[in-house]
Amino acid sequence: MALWSNTDEAAGKPKFLSDAEKAITFGMDTTEITAGGDNVTSVAVATGGARYLEAPAVTFSGGAGSSAAATATISGGAVTAITVTNTGTAYTSAPTVTIAIPRRTIPAASITLATDTIAYTGHGLNTGDTVKYFHGGGTAATGLTNNTTYYVTVSGLTANAFKVSATDAGSTVDITGQGNDAQYFELATAVATIQATATASKGFGATGIAATHAGWVLRTVGTGGRAGRITTETLVAMGSIGSDASDDTVLPDA
Repeated sequence: MALWSNTDEAAGKPKFLSDAEKAITFGMDTTEITAGGDNVTSVAVATGGARYLEAPAVTFSGGAGSSAAATATISGGAVTAITVTNTGTAYTSAPTVTIAIPRRTIPAASITLATDTIAYTGHGLNTGDTVKYFHGGGTAATGLTNNTTYYVTVSGLTANAFKVSATDAGSTVDITGQGNDAQYFELATAVATIQATATASKGFGATGIAATHAGWVLRTVGTGGRAGRITTETLVAMGSIGSDASDDTVLPDA
């Protein structure tokens, strides 16, 4: 697409925008620029959760569509942003977003069989915390059972290592096999307060039509002999960026 240039050396000539320029000019990211009304264009974090040390998986369900995908960003133990990596197709309503519960991935080498100790730097676990063990699709650590709840014991608990028991304040589980590198413990204490939540938004317009925009103001700061001068242009969008369906698309509020 093109806009008329407002620079002195190219006045009156069309300026074709790069994807980066489109995102800035239209107040939209590149995902929204190319998305249609049946796509997931963004995911907003509702609650950031707590105790996240690993970026959690983000999954979508419902909405009648498929293939939407996204990744999470964490900071300070909470989920701070969700980035859509695949808008998906055929969504008739916004799908439900599920952010995985905080977990601690335990590579096989992190288990010391002689002491039944599980190493994880800065794990943040406390005595009595409940954790659920999952083998992650590989061979389970011998002594631990897949999809089973365990308790963090006071014995052997340090900032970078812990042990588990089958019962609260019980004896340490005897681990005789290290398992695999994809196994993990999912935190099971107060899940409702630590699991992050988010909501998805669809594109605007009919299925297959690019996302619409309500208009924008282009602000240009002068350089060279025009340094310090600011030029603003009010630009009005009549419809979608990607087709000529402006006469049958309802635009969203600005």
